[in-house]
Amino acid sequence: MISGNMPKSLFQNWQFAIEVNGFDVALFRKGTEPKTEFEEVAFAPAGSMFDQKVAGRVKFDDITLEKGVMQDGSDTAAVEWIRHQVDVNEVTGWLPDEYMRDIDIVRYDRSGREMRRWTLHGAWVKVLEYDDLEGGSSENTIEKLTLCYQYWTEGD
Repeated sequence: MISGNMPKSLFQNWQFAIEVNGFDVALFRKGTEPKTEFEEVAFAPAGSMFDQKVAGRVKFDDITLEKGVMQDGSDTAAVEWIRHQVDVNEVTGWLPDEYMRDIDIVRYDRSGREMRRWTLHGAWVKVLEYDDLEGGSSENTIEKLTLCYQYWTEGD
């Protein structure tokens, strides 16, 4: 008799792409997927022995992306994105919509077929950082972007 616990095919962290306007997709090596969290709202109705709990406001956590840095200095997409944000903060005529971007995180199977896509709407750079300087290291320099975004949708 066969039990109901047959092997399942699961997503593998093998192939993915980060699609951001102005960035070379091939340079991304690591990223986090969207995380959604709801506030917990508790209240105690009259005569109740325990609190009632319901879902409150939704929160979308920041994501972090890591990508290689080109030796020739030709990859300036992150710095340019930050410059747009600075221009808005200096009130030089730009609006936040000018620097907010939609970003796609795409998962592929081993044959290269798209399996899942998340679109992060209204994303902007919260943190830009680089690896520590280390003499004698032969590792590639990595640029890390922490992105804040308004919300995400799946399958767009």
